[in-house]
Amino acid sequence: MKDKTLENIRLCCYLAMAFCVVWAGVTVRYLIADVLGYNTWSYPIDWSENTALKVIMLAFYVLGAIAMIGLCVKAVLNTLKGLRENTVFPKSNVKLMFWIALADFIYLLGFNNLSVLWNDILFQLPHTVFVTPFFLLFFAFMYKVAADAVEENNLTI
Repeated sequence: MKDKTLENIRLCCYLAMAFCVVWAGVTVRYLIADVLGYNTWSYPIDWSENTALKVIMLAFYVLGAIAMIGLCVKAVLNTLKGLRENTVFPKSNVKLMFWIALADFIYLLGFNNLSVLWNDILFQLPHTVFVTPFFLLFFAFMYKVAADAVEENNLTI
């Protein structure tokens, strides 16, 4: 593979890592400022009504974000390791891609229902919650095909 393409992939990996760091920071800032009540521009969360739903949606948002960030970092590290071994599609990323699709669904479900915390809307399931996970699932299958093709090509003399 051309050196320029490999360098572009490495650059994308480092940008993805930086994005994950920023995303983690924004998530922590959101939790501290909004959920724990240290934000001066929003009113505090009333935990006396619909407590179970609020806890579930907050857990979906937080755990989905943590899972997405962790899985993305792991996939990037696997890709960088694979590049050092001249494998652009490391087989170790195949399962991660499917888990990323599931984590994205959970994250989007929590994110789109954050208004539940302030009793604005009881619960919503918009179609947009399904769009990104569907494409991630589609690309996970494509990645699996590419990883299998690369592995088969490496075995061919």
